[in-house]
Amino acid sequence: MNQTRRAFLGTTTAVGLGVVAGCLGSEDPPEPPVAGNPDADVTVTVYEDFSCPFCRDFKLGVFPDLEEQYLEPGDVRYEHRDFPVIDSPWSWEIPSAAREVFESTGNDAFWEFTTEIYAYQGSYNYGAIEGVADEVGADGAAIRDAAEDESHRSTIEDDKSYGESNGVGGTPTILVNGDAVELYESEDFEAMALEETSAAIDAALE
Repeated sequence: MNQTRRAFLGTTTAVGLGVVAGCLGSEDPPEPPVAGNPDADVTVTVYEDFSCPFCRDFKLGVFPDLEEQYLEPGDVRYEHRDFPVIDSPWSWEIPSAAREVFESTGNDAFWEFTTEIYAYQGSYNYGAIEGVADEVGADGAAIRDAAEDESHRSTIEDDKSYGESNGVGGTPTILVNGDAVELYESEDFEAMALEETSAAIDAALE
């Protein structure tokens, strides 16, 4: 088994373990950034770690197809939640920067920032954070400060705690109306993840 496939198995420990809507925790979670139709009957919730290579692959290789097929027509509410699992400061600093973009510049800028910043995974740096933030219309220096200071750590911790209370233990974890999409070892992660996620959404839309 190659290193990438081992890493996937190690970062998706809770995927497919029966996370269901009936197991939702009692505490209200932080309000997440939302793409698509906020009032759609089908909600897709994705728990991510910005240091996780499979989260990067899902965001850059799977999300665009989901956006075209389900979000743009207004069929799906798509939620982002943070779930740092990898022992790297970037697992906290990148989402803190993203949350500052969300608060200061808005929802659209958040989704643009999180897409663009993933391209730097493996070589994250403060200059990249500031530059991407500027590109999406935010104050790059302020976003850099938010990353360095981890100024949204409490929100990220709340997201992670909420996920853990609902059985999430690895990334990426994709829930469709509270039910976990079963991701598994595959030579083509993006194709597998798109097929499984689309099937779960289609079933929920029926």
